[in-house]
Amino acid sequence: MSRLGGISWCRARSRGAFLAVLSIVLAGVLLAAGCGQQDSGSDGDSQQDQTTSAANLLPEDVVVALDGVQNYFPEIERQTATSENSTAAGAPDATRMVIYEGGDGRRVTISVDQYPSPDAASTAFEQAIGKSEVVPGFVALPAPADVGDKAFAGAVTQGEDTHIGYGALDGAYVVGVTSAGYPATPENVDKLTGLTRDAVAKAGTA
Repeated sequence: MSRLGGISWCRARSRGAFLAVLSIVLAGVLLAAGCGQQDSGSDGDSQQDQTTSAANLLPEDVVVALDGVQNYFPEIERQTATSENSTAAGAPDATRMVIYEGGDGRRVTISVDQYPSPDAASTAFEQAIGKSEVVPGFVALPAPADVGDKAFAGAVTQGEDTHIGYGALDGAYVVGVTSAGYPATPENVDKLTGLTRDAVAKAGTA
């Protein structure tokens, strides 16, 4: 993830850390991830690849596109950033993260990490789960069925901010889908489950 964090997103380091840890593949470096979201006000540059290691950047078509996100969250209006996922757990061969945002500031983040082997991906996945489960206020959600080889879900609410994170292991890939600004209602959980299922399918066929 880029370190070009926008002031509005970085105003609370702990808020950013919660978001990072719940996005299953962003759990590796909490403080780096906490201010890693780019300010959505700089739309002209935000959709460019923000990466220091382009050779390790997966093609953008491994990630569900904006219209696919809008199938579940129609209020999401635009893509605001795309980059490598520099805080992915373990040592992936290549990564890609895309951030989508609505006019009200609500966000959906999708990330895909490709590992050298299914065993390496599984190890990274378990590491990320372990870091998520020790976050204060963490609440486990039912893991979505029939999503990859293994799936995980959880939510954290801090004040009025709720972050819901889903992660899935699929062969040599780890896929993460996180929403910010959505309450953990059954409807929103179902939407995120559907989007996670689509994200896993997309990563596997890209």
